[in-house]
Order: sequence, then C-alpha cells, then structure tokens
Amino acid sequence: MALDAATAREMIQKLAEDRATYLDTLSRAHDVLAKALTASATGKSPPQLTSDAVRRNTLTSVLEIESLKKSSTFSPDDSDTDDNESLFAQEPLLKELYDEDGLRRHLRGFNWTPSDREIVGSVLDNKQLLQRSSIFPVTLGPVDDRSHLSHYSIFDVGKDGAPLQIQRADEKPVSRAQAIWNNIKSINADVSRTREAVGRITIVREPSPLLFAALHYTMTPHFDMDEIFRMLAEDKTRAEAHRPFSPDHRHQRTFVFTLDFYTIIGDECQPMTWQKSDEDHGSSTTHIPISRCSSVVALSLTGQPARQVKNKARRAVQKIGQIFDPFAPWHVLSLQSYPDWKHSIDAHNSTRHYVNGPEAFLITLRAEFKDAQKRLLEVYNRISDLVRMPSNFMFNEAARDKLLFEDENFTFSRRYFWAHQSLGIMNEDIQEMSLSYRKVFTDSVWDGSSKLVWPGDESVSSRYANWRKRMRKLREDIESELQGLENIAAMNSDKMKEIKGLRDNLFSGTSVLESRRSVDQAMITVQQGHNIKLLTLVTIFFLPLTFVTSVFGMTNMNPDEGFLHFGIVTTVICVPTYFLIGSLNTTSGAHFWRKKTQQFFAAIGEAFVKVLAFFGYRPQWANRPSSFHSDLSNTRPLQRRSQSAREGMAARDYISPPPTSPTNTAPFNRRPTLSPNANKEGSSQNDLHNSATPTTTQFEGEQDNGPTHLIRKLDQGDHRKTSSWGSSNGHGIAATDRSTRHPTFLDRIPEVDNARKDEAAEGEGWISRVLTWGSGSTKKKKGFGKAEREV
Repeated sequence: MALDAATAREMIQKLAEDRATYLDTLSRAHDVLAKALTASATGKSPPQLTSDAVRRNTLTSVLEIESLKKSSTFSPDDSDTDDNESLFAQEPLLKELYDEDGLRRHLRGFNWTPSDREIVGSVLDNKQLLQRSSIFPVTLGPVDDRSHLSHYSIFDVGKDGAPLQIQRADEKPVSRAQAIWNNIKSINADVSRTREAVGRITIVREPSPLLFAALHYTMTPHFDMDEIFRMLAEDKTRAEAHRPFSPDHRHQRTFVFTLDFYTIIGDECQPMTWQKSDEDHGSSTTHIPISRCSSVVALSLTGQPARQVKNKARRAVQKIGQIFDPFAPWHVLSLQSYPDWKHSIDAHNSTRHYVNGPEAFLITLRAEFKDAQKRLLEVYNRISDLVRMPSNFMFNEAARDKLLFEDENFTFSRRYFWAHQSLGIMNEDIQEMSLSYRKVFTDSVWDGSSKLVWPGDESVSSRYANWRKRMRKLREDIESELQGLENIAAMNSDKMKEIKGLRDNLFSGTSVLESRRSVDQAMITVQQGHNIKLLTLVTIFFLPLTFVTSVFGMTNMNPDEGFLHFGIVTTVICVPTYFLIGSLNTTSGAHFWRKKTQQFFAAIGEAFVKVLAFFGYRPQWANRPSSFHSDLSNTRPLQRRSQSAREGMAARDYISPPPTSPTNTAPFNRRPTLSPNANKEGSSQNDLHNSATPTTTQFEGEQDNGPTHLIRKLDQGDHRKTSSWGSSNGHGIAATDRSTRHPTFLDRIPEVDNARKDEAAEGEGWISRVLTWGSGSTKKKKGFGKAEREV
C-alpha cells in the first residue's frame, strides 16, 4: 500500500512516542527493582505491590507495570501511591456517541450563523453530499476538499493523568477525514475498554469544511461552537475566561483563548477560504507568500457546579453565577488553521500526567505560544533576507548604485514600505497576545485566590496544594514563551529602524539624482531663453528697417528720388528704436522708463482734473485713492516728517483730499473749539461736553476749500473777522480776529517733540474729515449761530 507523506510522518511520530514510552517503562521497572533489592540488603521490609497499575498504551501492546507502595522512609514526591493518584481528577466523562445520520440532521436543521457559513458554507451548499451513503470521502489519497492534508491528535486522559492517544483498529484502510470522524464520534462508549477517560484532548490541524461541521456537531454540547467559529474567522487575538453570570451554561463552563497572527504559506498548502492571504502562493527571493492564520484553545468543565456566586454589579441581569470544580471531567479542544508544516505534535504524550483539565489546557496553550514564535520568527527572517544588502555590495559599484537610486518601477520603495508595515502589524499581533494573556491570567488566577476562575488555593487540600505547585512551574514556562514573543517584537522594531534608514538613504540618493537632473534641465531652459532672446533681438533689429523699406518700397513713391530721404527716415526711426530697446533690456533702464511713463499719465490726469474743475465739476474718482493715485504717489519723493502739526495735516490732505458735499462742490470745514467756560473753575460737566461741540465757520466773502485752505489762511496770518464758535445752548461770544479768538485744537498743542505734533496733526486731520464728510450743506451766518452737531 502506497503511503503519502503526511501518513508516513504521522506513523514515524507515533513510533517515536512508543519508543519513549517503552524506555520510560523500563526505567521505572528498573528503579522499582533496585529499590526492592536495596531494602532487602539493608534488612528493611521490601516494598509491597498494589493492585492498581500504571498502564502505557502503544501501537503493538499494553505494558502494565505495577507501582510499589513505599514505606515512610521515602518522600511523597517519589511515590505513586493511592494518595498520589487521588491528586488527579477521578470522575469520568459521560458516555457520548454520535453517528452520520445525526450529522446530516445537524447540517440541515441547525441555525447557522454568518461566521459558521463562512467556514462550512461549501458543505451546506452541497446538496448531493447529504444524500450520499457516506458523508466523508471513502477514497484514499488526495480529495477535492483537501481533507487528506488534515492532521489530528486525540488523547483520552485516565485517572492517573496520563494522556493516551486513541488508535482505533479499522477493518480496512479509510480516508483521513473518516479516521478523524471515527475518533471524535464517541467518548467512553467502548465497553471493551476498562480504562475510562476523565478528560479528552482533541487537536485537529487544518480541518476541511466537512470536518469543521463534524466538530461543530460533536462539541456543541460542551462549547459554544458558534462563538469559537466567529473567533476563528475574525482577525483578532482574544481571551474569554469562565463567565459564571452568562445565561448560556456553556460560557460558564468554558475558557477560550484565540491566537491570530501571520505565517508563511508552506509547500502544497493552501489557506482557508475565509483567511486573508497573498494571491501568489509561490515563494522566491523577491516575494514572500504570507497568510493570516489562527487557532483556538478551549477548555470545558463538565459535571455539576461546585458552588454559586453572587453578581454584585448594579445593572446585572444574572444575579447568581455558577462556578465549576477545576477537578471536574473536562474537554480540551484545539483547532489549528495554519497553512504550513510547522505544527508541534509533541505537546502531549503518554509520559506526562495532568492533574486536571486546566493543566492540560495551559500546556496546550503553551504549545501554541511556542508555535507562534516559530512562525513569526520565520517571517522575520524572510523579511530580513528580502531587505538585506547583497553579498557583493561592498565590492560592486553597480550593486550599490542599484540600491541607492530608485528605478522606474519604484522596486525598493515598495519593498521597504511593505517590509516596514508588515513588521509593524506583526508587533501589533504580538502585543495583542501579550495583553490578552495578562488581562485574563492575573496573579489571583495563578495563586487560586480568584473567586471566578479556578478557585482554590493550597490551604483547601493536598490536591489543590499539588496543583498550585504545578501551576507555578507552568506559569514560568508560559511567561518564558511570551518573553520569546516579546523578544521577536523587539527584533522587529530594530529591523523597522534599519529599513527606515535604508528608505531614507534611498530617498536621499534619488533626490540628489533628481536635483542634478533638474539643474541640467534648468541650464537647458536658460540656454533656450538666451536663444529666444537673441532671435527676438535680431527680429526687432530688422523690424524698423522692414517698416522703412516697406514705406519707401510703395509703388506711388518716386523712383528717381535719391537715398537722402531714405537715410534720414531710417536714422530717425531706427536709432530711437534701438536706443529704447537697448535701455529696456536693462533693469535700470526699464525702471527709468516705467517711472517716466507713470509721471506722464499722472500729469495727464491732473490736467484733466483741472479742466473739469474749471467748468465747476470735480469727479468722485479724483477724491478717493486708487491704484492710479498710489502709482502717482510713488513718482513723488517720499514726504519727510512734518515740522509742524499744520504742515503734517496739509500734506495728508494733499495726498487724500476729503470728499465734497453732494449739494455744494466746494467743501466746508468744521473745527472743534472749547467753550469759553471750559477753563473756568467750577464749570459743569455739561459745559465741558458742550465745549467740544463743533460748529460751522467760514471766512467771509470766500469759498471754503476745506481744511487745507483754512490752515493755509491761518498760517499766513489772516486777521479777517470770522463768525463766532457758539455753544450748543445758543449762547456765544462776539466775532474776534485771529489773535483774540478761542484756541483751537491745534493752538492748544504744547511745543513738544515733532512726533507728538505729527500725532496731533493726524488727529486734527481725522476730525476735519469727519466733520467735512458728515455735513451735507454749509450755513453762512454772522454773529451768534446755533451749532450743528453731527456725527
């Protein structure tokens, strides 16, 4: 019979386990006989044989070596007495038996969730499968659902705590899927077996969709398989400890831990349809086929609850929770979906002894952490090889240039980006594993002080004391594996820094190369500009000549004329043109002609405004600042700081004349004064307020031309009479000349530094503008007049 590679590997592994078991049995028998010989030689009573046997199953035989009951001179740790056997779980699992008809009914009638359909959907959609006489494949060798690549390890743990692998002798060779079904469909149902199982360890690697459905059928009474399938399908590491207050009794019994990370697709392996993976499964020096992988390790404690606990949460729905005995009958389920060949199949063997289900669960979880290290370390090594410099890097200049400068396909940029991000995602997965473990497995869980997860410390009984002793050693082993994962995360971080440096060097080299190319392109552009400039100058040089020759080449010109007129016209047109072009070709010349042009248009504008003013019209655009006025202001020399407040206000009014009244083209001026009573002692606040009220004033017999005109009159010493400045209450003073009038805002300014005078002039100009713009008409009055107060 031809054997495939998987079957051969499995048989070799079983033979190795049988060999180790046989050697262990011989060693134990040798120790027993040596101790008996020593006892007889020293005159002590020889050890007595007990009726209980420690059995070791193999493929060919069952060896039974009876243990010896030691005398008090031997330490308890060296003995396998009845007391030591009482340290293990003793209650057997209930009998269970399933068949294919029940599996068909389960496939047809169960209410499958979306996560379930994502995993077993191909089986549910296959109507012909349920109508066949045998649901599972009957042919040996490769099959369409790839169940021939599935691997399994199923152990029954007896009262002595030894896990013995189930090996059923089939009448004829069967397919791999059928063999797995034959081993999981029954528990303690074989009456010919005298050894009852107190625990069952079920490990299935790379199960097909049909095997997933079979496991869902057989394990649903003990586990929430819908939750387990959902945890398998989602990309996240999670841990769900015993939930005593859950309405589902299976959540109260179970402890579930899910691991999710990345692995490299193995040869002839294929990821599950619900697993994210690389489209190209081939491996090469420039490509790493990576797939998402996941596994679930779950523990279920059967039997009756050991005690109840109250839920002290304020908004709790379930008030009473159930706590199960850690030494109750148990199931450990491990589903591994890894598309590779890196499974650890030596996590459980017959040389170990498990005191209860939690210990078997933790050992299985430790094996998963160890496998995660192997897979993540291989991914790290492959990524390191991908970004590592070639061996001839130090000696080959072409190889260095290839890595320093990017190619047209951006090969190295894409490679460094992928490697950097992949290592970062791997670190996130490792961090999730560590956080999930430390969140659930607290110190109270390990020392037994937890009230919800495996309660019971060393003071309860010798059984618990022995278990906690084992737990301390097991905790060290698991945290050592976690430390290995964290070391891989540190290696990933260091490699990410290295990749970042390579990427920065690549960007720097490429940037320098692009800069050089840009400089070369700029030089070409400059040369082209010089060529275009030369061509333009040549064209402009012949343009006036072309104009003159075209004029003198007309048919109506006298052909007998000499070349005197032609020479004069050519000189008059060409020389100024060449001079203008030559001056415009320099920066100073262009600035000179721009300034002269602005002055020319400014003079035209001022002349046009004077012509309009002569006819009694002043356009609005002449009063407001514009781009024309700003350009015009640039043509004049900069105004120095004025020596007096009046000069400063006059200069500002020259730059920006105030607007005129809509009813009178000649603007008027209003100036504020202080009331005669303002300086007297005892004047009221109302007088001070009224003293600041501006009133209308104007020189008699002339047109008011605004603040500038009035200041100019005052500066020239005009002593003509003006109308009084009255107060708001209707009382005033007689008209006086300039020497006897009340002081204005400008007159009251003390003789201080020029900066204060300029600020005062600025304030006076602002008041003059407000008063001028705020008035619609001018009232000419003599003597006392009522003040107009407008804002």
